[in-house]
Amino acid sequence: MKSLFVTLLILGGAFLAYDYFGAPPGKKLVFKSLNVPVKPKVVQAKPAKEEEEKPVVKEAMPEPPKPAVVEAPKPVEPAPTKPAAPATTASSGPKFEPIENLTGNWLKIPQTAFPREVKLLQDTMFKMSVGASKVAAGGKAFAIGSEGGTIILAPTATSPARGQLPIDATDLKEQLNASYEKWKIVRAEELKAIAAKKALNASSAPVEAAPSSSEADAAGKPVRDSKGAFPLLVASMHRGQVTEIKPENVLDWNDPQPVMIQGRSGWAVKLTANVKTIFGLQPVEAQALVLNGKVTGWFYTGSGEEVP
Repeated sequence: MKSLFVTLLILGGAFLAYDYFGAPPGKKLVFKSLNVPVKPKVVQAKPAKEEEEKPVVKEAMPEPPKPAVVEAPKPVEPAPTKPAAPATTASSGPKFEPIENLTGNWLKIPQTAFPREVKLLQDTMFKMSVGASKVAAGGKAFAIGSEGGTIILAPTATSPARGQLPIDATDLKEQLNASYEKWKIVRAEELKAIAAKKALNASSAPVEAAPSSSEADAAGKPVRDSKGAFPLLVASMHRGQVTEIKPENVLDWNDPQPVMIQGRSGWAVKLTANVKTIFGLQPVEAQALVLNGKVTGWFYTGSGEEVP
């Protein structure tokens, strides 16, 4: 019994010691005076914001376009200058028309273009009073004339046999074109020499005398002579004012027609004359302009070019 009491005493002492020393304030059962009132923790509420601050996201602005870098153009080297092609026309003479114009589009080839040897591009029959013969394509024959685009042929220069072929069945066009190109170069040089000579004569020529009554009337109009020619124009030819037209090559004189020359009243006398062409002398129309009884110039009526 004594031991039980001791045990209880020990347990009571231990409880009191724990209650005094170990129990946290506010939990003591025996020594309640030691319980310190625990102040409630005051939690300060954060002030409510009208709107929760949101992180400001800066809107990406497009970068201004960078100025384009323009490279300075590289200097272009000038192309080498090609030498000028030799002139085939002369300013003092007629322009060189296409050969088609001179041949009536190959339907009216002047007889002066014949005879000439040509190459046959197809078989050709040559007929005579007794019998006929054939020359195969690739052979040669003599073109002696043309009729509306058809070439009249002979097997030899003296043969009486005759054959016919379209012009395109021979090399005649090719031959005449080549001859024309060569002739234009030679002719251009001739015209250049003529122009230079005329310029020299004009610089040293004496003052032209007033026309006589046999050359022009009181109004300056050219008059004809007993042969139907115009002495005023013939004298102009003899003076070298025009060399392409010669008195002996004039085929026909027309009557003078009133025209305006340099803003004044004058006269134009047309004529037909044979002049030099690739096919020899061929008829062309030209006119002389007369002002105050003096010839001021000669011109081809078709092209308007000055007659050399």
